[in-house]
Amino acid sequence: MKKAGIIGGSGFIESDVISLFLNTNFDVKVSTTDISKKENYEHLMELEHSENLYVCEIDSEKESALHNFTKDCDLVIFINPSDIKF
Repeated sequence: MKKAGIIGGSGFIESDVISLFLNTNFDVKVSTTDISKKENYEHLMELEHSENLYVCEIDSEKESALHNFTKDCDLVIFINPSDIKF
């Protein structure tokens, strides 16, 4: 199974992207800045195929953390919610 890494993807807007990958037979690894704040990502655990979803804490400003997060991914998507305008 292929793995998609999604950096900055624990929000509600990003859940559609995560769902798309889960429903097309990907393992999905999602970053969060604070794993102890489950309220930021627990909604993702309700997605179909969430047994293939992994939430990892990373400091996305550190190159080594980004490298470790992405090293086993077949593709990586960076989602920056501040770039989304309504």
